[in-house]
Amino acid sequence: MFLSIKRLFFFSFVAGIFSFSSCVSSKKVIYLNDLTDSTAAAFKNPQTSFANLIQKNDQLSITVGGSNTADLLILNSGNGIIQGGAPVMTGSVIGYLVESDGTIKIPYIGKVQAAGLTRIELESILTEQFKVYTKNPVVNVRFLNYSVSVLGEVNGRGGHFSMTNERMTILEAISMAGDISELGRRDNIMVIREVNGERKVARVNLLSKDIFNSPYFYLKTNDVVYVEPVKAKFINRSGIPQYLTIVAVGLSLLLTIINLRK
Repeated sequence: MFLSIKRLFFFSFVAGIFSFSSCVSSKKVIYLNDLTDSTAAAFKNPQTSFANLIQKNDQLSITVGGSNTADLLILNSGNGIIQGGAPVMTGSVIGYLVESDGTIKIPYIGKVQAAGLTRIELESILTEQFKVYTKNPVVNVRFLNYSVSVLGEVNGRGGHFSMTNERMTILEAISMAGDISELGRRDNIMVIREVNGERKVARVNLLSKDIFNSPYFYLKTNDVVYVEPVKAKFINRSGIPQYLTIVAVGLSLLLTIINLRK
């Protein structure tokens, strides 16, 4: 009878350790867990609050459409060939490099300040300048190096990801990396961003609805997203999860107590 009680206690103890070590509050893993339908109206309009500025060392694709095909052949020499007044790219896109002084070099026009402007602002400036050289110019500016990096505790393969548009969110970037693993912190994501040549670091909480109002919800080119590991689930150098170490110690202690009572 006494042995059965000891066995019952033994298995209850082991089950308790496993339950304690593996239990994680749902509020620590569910994204936006404080979001309700009634809070939607409080968010800012992302269309007006987001702007991706051109930076030094960016590569830009700049194409010019218009009425005079002969003019366009020269004006588009940095990107490709224009046929019939519409841009037709041939071969690889060379693009225009934003130099260390923030300018780009355009055929006929020369140096144009680009760094610090949005894509739309640069299009407007170039349209006015190209009017001197061709009729009815239509300028199209695109980023060729629009990308972000995702590092740390993700399920998939972290690394460098190209972005198909200028409005990628931090949630979309993390999903491209396979989502955050169970070992990653969702409440303290680090975002590293270069602003005017200076590196800035911010922290965002993906568990809260406040992320929608964060200036780091929409990522900018060259942003680095780092997912830190959860310290409570740290895996030691031997590769054994910490909770298994706790179980082993507990079992050893329990068996010692049982042996002493015999």
